[in-house]
Amino acid sequence: MKGTKTLWMVALAVLVLVASLYAGALRDGQAPAATGADEIVQAASEVVEAFARRDGERLASRAHPVKGVRFSPYAYIDVEQDRVFLPGQLRRFWDDTTVHVWGHADGSGEPIVLTTAQYVERFVLDRDYRGAGKIGVNVDQPRGNTADNAAEAYPQGTRVEYYVEPAPGRGAAAFDWSALRLVCELVDGHRFLVDVIHDEWTT
Repeated sequence: MKGTKTLWMVALAVLVLVASLYAGALRDGQAPAATGADEIVQAASEVVEAFARRDGERLASRAHPVKGVRFSPYAYIDVEQDRVFLPGQLRRFWDDTTVHVWGHADGSGEPIVLTTAQYVERFVLDRDYRGAGKIGVNVDQPRGNTADNAAEAYPQGTRVEYYVEPAPGRGAAAFDWSALRLVCELVDGHRFLVDVIHDEWTT
């Protein structure tokens, strides 16, 4: 009986200590640090928010400081042809009027010729990924006909996929899905964005 009482007292003391630490963090305006998948999704959500707000400064702060960020319009990552932007370029992302070639459109094969702002509207903000129905870490599933080589292209990276399901219905609606995959790599304990991959049904 005495031993049981002692255990309960120890458990209560630990609980009070944890609660006080949590309360102290909240008083300082900070939440306890997230770990594992939560920390990875939190980093990715900051990137999605930066795009949604058209905030180049915020986007640049999440970009890999050396590699920059590659933009892949489809699931297959072309490490030679996909465009890469360094943090300094990302700060001016929505002000840059330069027209770039971003690859070739699925189906027609025509070059994708857009400014950076136009590209984001078509291949990053085509859906509201902040409200995506499914968010997965390193679990992107093949859905279209385009090969997904993200794991091979970034063996040290972590992928967060925002998947928007097709609208209810049959026929063409079944192919009306879209996914945004953000690839991050760890540098000195911080996760930095290295690729923004857009995926959708391809013929």
